[in-house]
Amino acid sequence: MKRNYQGKYIQRERRIYHGDYLDVNIFPVFKKPGKRKKKTNPSSEIQKKLNQTYRENKVTYLINNNFSKKDLEIGLGFDDEHLPETYADVQRIIRNYIRRIKHYISKNDLPELKYLYVIERGATNGRWHIHMILSGGIDRDLLEDMWGQGYAHTYRLEFDDNGLKGLAKYKVKEPTTDVEVIDEKIHRWAASKNLKKPTIPKDRDGFISKDTVRDIRKGDICEREIERLYPGYTITDISPYLNTINAGEYLTIRLRKTKNSRVTKEVFYKCRK
Repeated sequence: MKRNYQGKYIQRERRIYHGDYLDVNIFPVFKKPGKRKKKTNPSSEIQKKLNQTYRENKVTYLINNNFSKKDLEIGLGFDDEHLPETYADVQRIIRNYIRRIKHYISKNDLPELKYLYVIERGATNGRWHIHMILSGGIDRDLLEDMWGQGYAHTYRLEFDDNGLKGLAKYKVKEPTTDVEVIDEKIHRWAASKNLKKPTIPKDRDGFISKDTVRDIRKGDICEREIERLYPGYTITDISPYLNTINAGEYLTIRLRKTKNSRVTKEVFYKCRK
């Protein structure tokens, strides 16, 4: 396949800190041949992909950055008597439910409520259901009784190397068109305004060279050597990619905070046998 080479490029590193986790995205930023620029920006194609990845992971970042194993997950459904007809009906019901929880919290002098929920509709039976995460402090039986629309089951949150277990249900998916077409402007998830956004420091250009990224893709650099660049974190996943069209090297690294980790000199060197 013929390469559509766009000129020289540097590797840009973008870090996203969310709770005990760190996502590192490394991608090429191309320079136009024969032109000198004070600042180089990603191509529109690369930027579009980065924006899409961030949108898909935004819920993940918010969950990992604001909730812990002390908090709760609750699955909410509707019985035949309370089955809502429209998406707007579901929104109204869940908002009323949250209002009741907030009233109880205020009355009993409990910490401010934090929550995030995703609304889905079954592809086979067309029934609405809600997956919700909320801060702890309220009795689980009371939370279930306050729903009053059908089934309600609460669980303690569990986290592993990749974040919240069962996180797939909180991935924002496209609606099934044969069940109902939802306008793109309607968000199928919502969260309280007091959630802290992930920390995204300033991008670093040339922090990791393209030769280093290539060596990681080929397996010539050990994970423990990569971890030297991110003291206090342990790698849980590495996803390298070579674009055969523009010869660009791409790399996504997921890391988890390590307790009692020593801070070592940030130096890259190849594995020694």
